Amino acid sequence: MSIPFYNFAELHHDEFRKEVKERISKIIDDGSFVEGEFNHQFETEFAQKQGAKHCLLVANGTDALEIALLAYDIKPGDKVGIPGITFYATGEAVLNVGATPILIDVDPSTGLMCPESVKRMSEAHDLKAIMPVHIYGLPCDMKALENVCSPKGIKIIEDAAQAQGAFVEIGKPVGSTNSLVTFSFYPTKNLSAFGDAGCILTQDDSMVEKIKAIRNHGRGSETLLGRNSRCDHIQAAVLQLKLKDVDRLNEQRKKHAKKYHELLEGLPFKLLDSKYIELSSWHLYPIQFESEEMRKKAQQALTDHNIGCTPFYERSMKEEKVLSQCEGESENANNFSGKTLNLPIHPFVREEDQIKIRDILKNAL
Repeated sequence: MSIPFYNFAELHHDEFRKEVKERISKIIDDGSFVEGEFNHQFETEFAQKQGAKHCLLVANGTDALEIALLAYDIKPGDKVGIPGITFYATGEAVLNVGATPILIDVDPSTGLMCPESVKRMSEAHDLKAIMPVHIYGLPCDMKALENVCSPKGIKIIEDAAQAQGAFVEIGKPVGSTNSLVTFSFYPTKNLSAFGDAGCILTQDDSMVEKIKAIRNHGRGSETLLGRNSRCDHIQAAVLQLKLKDVDRLNEQRKKHAKKYHELLEGLPFKLLDSKYIELSSWHLYPIQFESEEMRKKAQQALTDHNIGCTPFYERSMKEEKVLSQCEGESENANNFSGKTLNLPIHPFVREEDQIKIRDILKNAL
């Protein structure tokens, strides 16, 4: 029997489908297709859940990054620090606003942005902003990053695309800092739409009208050049409905992470530090190998048994052709890339599935 990497069938069960169809019918009847009551409900409720003062929906997670850069007045030629390990969209957003990415190295055990590298790069380059990424759903060390950036006036934009349900510290969700914090609600995320959607969280009242203007063609401002990045009403309706159950589903992910930690301890690969059990959103469950060859061997063994698994970050940002000429530090990131494999950790994984995965990895390695 196969074990899927994602399980949309159980996530979108019959009762959920019924409620979604009712909402879509109401939207059709009302003729409110772009921005409507579900947009406003979600923005209010999501801000409260994530410990933010304001939530502003946008069309997708990449737009959220670009709009956040524009809201902080990042201009062509400005230097923005990005981690050497992240999805390409982080660097793409910097390039799309005309700014210059500066590579920041990562912690070799997690792939998260290294505060010491930020310090070195802020001294070597006139950084205007940094974009720490909570990869896998692991929270970056925001206190350490703020300690480096705040005295120098360096803005922080948190890329929390994988981090809905994560905490920067116990009781303090990602989204509750003084940064601009961006989320993606792509269908594979912990909190997911039926297509593209994203948002920006902020504590700063002065950012609200600015972001609203940028996402809607500059309307409401005589000086801002905007874009079309409104979140359509159907996606907001889906997100607002899913918001009611996301905490329970995230607790299931955490439960599976604990079980994996118990089952996989002692096998020939590295697990994340147990401190992340309570802090991570467990969007992904990564295991880290000493070599790419070992990762490929484990991946093949699982694939042969119809178990969904996937390597993320097969290339560092330095190894991406478009970013290969970027200045900065990338030694740890280059060594990290290609050696991580992600195991199924959606809310509907069963303990017997996890035991089967453990046994296959043990036999293969």
